[in-house]
Amino acid sequence: MSEKFNYYDAIANLVPGTIACLFVFYTLLLLGIVVPKLDLGSLGEVGVGVAVAYTMGHLLQSLASTFEPFYFHVWGGKPAIRLLKFTSPQFSQEQRSALVEDLVRYFKVTQKCPDDPSGAKQFHQRLFDQCMTLCNRNKLGRVASFNAVYAFHRALLTTFLIGFLAYSVIGVLHVLRRLVVSPAQIPLLKTLIVVTAIGTAIEIFRTRKRAYYFAREVLWMTSDCIRSGNSDTATSTPDEY
Repeated sequence: MSEKFNYYDAIANLVPGTIACLFVFYTLLLLGIVVPKLDLGSLGEVGVGVAVAYTMGHLLQSLASTFEPFYFHVWGGKPAIRLLKFTSPQFSQEQRSALVEDLVRYFKVTQKCPDDPSGAKQFHQRLFDQCMTLCNRNKLGRVASFNAVYAFHRALLTTFLIGFLAYSVIGVLHVLRRLVVSPAQIPLLKTLIVVTAIGTAIEIFRTRKRAYYFAREVLWMTSDCIRSGNSDTATSTPDEY
């Protein structure tokens, strides 16, 4: 419990939440909105700051989950499904075919993979879900760690993306004279647009890479577990396939 809190909450929630709070602060500064300062002392302000950042991190994780289908579309498909469906640097054609056969046999899947793309996507997604369940139940490999790192980068991507969109809108409204930004704050606005644009571009590729690492770890650990015979007998119901 302690390990999960320290790693997942502190990294995947607190860090993106802190960055998001900074972006909110700069946004209010650009709009000329003064935030009243709380007179709670140094320790009190730190405690409130951590609580706000932690809460903001959870909100970002929720938004990141909502945006995830969009990210998958940009990446050309969900990494877990692509690893099971196509040859990749992670799995050769022979390895991929053998892996799918092992999974189908182990999870007692009676349905054949449909020919239509939508049916095949659902088929491979259900296979991966079974693998994920097996890994979580047996605490295999570094699946939890890889999942936490992926969640961290996914939240960072969402943070930078929202920041870039917000600052871009402010910039456009300022150019159109629908919103007045102080001349002294224009360099800050330009800097924030550049920083969030670069952060978004970097995190698009970093998050995609971490998503593939996570999916690969799940599949590798499941394959090792099945071949070593250390897992419990798996069952699946007809409704699942």
